Amino acid sequence: MIRYSIKKELNGPVHSIHMTSRILGIPVFKVHAYYVEGLLIDTGFIRCRKGFLKVCADLPEIQTVINTHHHEDHTGNNFWMTRKYGIIPMAHPNSASYTHSPSKWVRLYRRFIWGAPPGWEMTPVECEVHTKHHPFLIIHTPGHSDDHICLYEPNEGWLFSGDLFLDEAVRYTREDEDLYELLDSLKRVATLNLRRMFCSYCGVIEKPREALQKKIEFLESIREGVEEGVRQGFTPKEIQQRLLGPGDRFRWITAGQISKKNTIQAFLKRKGVER
Repeated sequence: MIRYSIKKELNGPVHSIHMTSRILGIPVFKVHAYYVEGLLIDTGFIRCRKGFLKVCADLPEIQTVINTHHHEDHTGNNFWMTRKYGIIPMAHPNSASYTHSPSKWVRLYRRFIWGAPPGWEMTPVECEVHTKHHPFLIIHTPGHSDDHICLYEPNEGWLFSGDLFLDEAVRYTREDEDLYELLDSLKRVATLNLRRMFCSYCGVIEKPREALQKKIEFLESIREGVEEGVRQGFTPKEIQQRLLGPGDRFRWITAGQISKKNTIQAFLKRKGVER
């Protein structure tokens, strides 16, 4: 029922490893890992392990692995990178609490789509990492998760953004996301001198500052709409329908972990009227 595909694309010196899960031939979830000059950023999901390791074997020598955050579609093959290459992935220190028993936090639908990876070793990433020709600044960008980081190459204006961006208008939110922290993180990276963004979901974005600004404006408009809805006495469900439209299909697919309802609730929490 579920099939997986993987392909590699070259964007200048950056290799994009694009993994897709398809249900009945329809692409449902996708994720990108990236490789540049010995540095591998994220390792995809475990159900794509054979294809991912085959792609890695065709790359120039992998010397360093960094995870943008702990979610299983970004760390699914960490164990195998250590086993095959002897490389212990680096990540934000907050990732440490998630690495030993992924089976405890990987929900059922996510096991179905991506699989639950075996536990892995990790080491805290420093504030800066270097390849032969490129410095990468590590920027803590919480919101999507508490351990989320981006990698910024200031000379090239590259931003490896993990799941910070995703898309300009994302109506569905994970239940554990903090949209206020996400907004703060988006605003901080939007001030950087960016020429190209490598997103884990969308792939390569050629006008990153414009895309980030549109994302910020979208979230700000939802925040303002929630606040206005509260002032007018609307229920959370009424606010959701007014701002995000009818229907909430991912709520049912993911047993509530990803939903429009979560988007509204994320802003209501700060108002003390969560319902």
